[in-house]
Amino acid sequence: MKPHFHLLLGAVVATLPLTAAAQEMSGIATFGLGNLNGPSGFPDVSVRSLDGKLDLSYDNGLMLGASAASARADVDGFAEDASANVFGLTAGANFASFWNGGVYYEFGDVSIDGIGNESIDSYGVFMGYDSDLMAFEVFAGTTDGYVLSGTGVDWNDLGASASFNIGAEGTVGGHIQRSRLSAAGVDVDLTSLGLGGSYAFGNGLVGYAGITYGEVDDLIGDLTTYGLGLGYDLSTTANFPATLSLEVARSTLDDGTTSADLDSIRFGITLPVGGTKSAPLNSVASNAMSPNRTALSTALVGSF
Repeated sequence: MKPHFHLLLGAVVATLPLTAAAQEMSGIATFGLGNLNGPSGFPDVSVRSLDGKLDLSYDNGLMLGASAASARADVDGFAEDASANVFGLTAGANFASFWNGGVYYEFGDVSIDGIGNESIDSYGVFMGYDSDLMAFEVFAGTTDGYVLSGTGVDWNDLGASASFNIGAEGTVGGHIQRSRLSAAGVDVDLTSLGLGGSYAFGNGLVGYAGITYGEVDDLIGDLTTYGLGLGYDLSTTANFPATLSLEVARSTLDDGTTSADLDSIRFGITLPVGGTKSAPLNSVASNAMSPNRTALSTALVGSF
């Protein structure tokens, strides 16, 4: 594990005492279990995941945020497991009339037992708007890493996301992102699109759905993932602030000639912080509405 990973984890822990002084705090955490089934000859994959987000706001306008996502995949018939981790920090300020802006940093790591790991560092700036009716954000940044080759590569990241509240019961939103890879004089674009929503039907029952699409320029192939799920809010009957969820999803990889489907079932237990209501973080809907800030990590996280 690389030294800057420890620095980032330490930075996240260092923000915890600041929650006591925050005027507004919101967040969500989801523990997930999933199982993926592919075409004939493709091994089953079991996935365990833990995702969390926390946002703090202060009277002086300061805003801080932290996020973490960790998943481990166990492939039947293979002794080695694969894991992926994404950690992020944001810092900025709230301005007049619901506007805000700041900087972000994200670290991503993918590893396979006994083989090795690849990592990326992303950083940039963002500007957003957040009211009771809607919210949106635009960002621009860069990603450094050694992904896809043994030499260093750079990504230039651009993206936008937006969400709209449908009364007090529903939310619909989506994103568009482009990451441009530059290496050895070659430029390749990776695009990610997503659309999702959730709606509370009453009596604790919540429905959510989403679709994401990823495509790489100059390569024949794209990845489309869509999911449909239901959740039940335990606080309506058991006075316990948690939501149980079950989602079915399908990821289709199409190379222009043939396609392969991966079907998954995802179970989740979601705990809100500060009264936050949202789709489970291990759902396609959540990834479509609240993506990471690189098209690469957004496409992969939403697929599995």
